Amino acid sequence: MNAFKKLLSWIRRKIFSTIFLKFGIVGASGVVVNYAVSYACYAAGLSDILALAIGVEAAIISNFIWNDLWTFKHRRTLKLHLRILFFHASRLLGFFATLVSHYLFAHLLGIMVEISYILAIGVGTLTNFLTSDLFVWPERRLEVREAGS
Repeated sequence: MNAFKKLLSWIRRKIFSTIFLKFGIVGASGVVVNYAVSYACYAAGLSDILALAIGVEAAIISNFIWNDLWTFKHRRTLKLHLRILFFHASRLLGFFATLVSHYLFAHLLGIMVEISYILAIGVGTLTNFLTSDLFVWPERRLEVREAGS
């Protein structure tokens, strides 16, 4: 039970942080990028599915750039190609978490679909944030040396 309390405390500390606020601002800008690029591609004659796929990827790239330059700028410990790869993988995990949680909320627990969408997006956002925080831009561990060594 003590480990569970520590985990909840750690999550609470992460969510109520400046980094999470910046992450949310970047995510909101990604929604705008996604819509603008998707709409522009669709208006240019691409199919709606292809336009949306391009919009999603544009938002992912935009979010990566802003998170790398602003949100986590002080934590670029991994090489750029690894950060990009891990960021894309974390977005797939966030997408999966959103789908699974929506299914759980709406189809197993009977929560209204409209409410379930909001809850599932929250789960996906938390998944994206925590994977970014832990794997894409991990905090450096301070090495403690004992006196006299």
